[in-house]
Amino acid sequence: MAARMYRGYDECRAEFERLCAGITELPGAVHHTSEGSGWVWRLRDRAGGVVAVSARAYERHSTCQAAYERFRALLAELGSFGVIPWDDAE
Repeated sequence: MAARMYRGYDECRAEFERLCAGITELPGAVHHTSEGSGWVWRLRDRAGGVVAVSARAYERHSTCQAAYERFRALLAELGSFGVIPWDDAE
């Protein structure tokens, strides 16, 4: 299952900022791949829609879980700034 796609950069960037700001409210988990030969993580919105997925499958559950936890921590850290510190921000 894939995450959402966006029509353009601005739409994607705005959604990423919302994702960071609301990360504590979003459920997610580690799952077997659809082929059953590895592990992936998915982050969902309140309605159950997928908003983020791991970029690759992991061979071990523990490695996938650790990557998932790091991703959530990174988004929480970015969200704590209030405004994402983009390189092009003035």
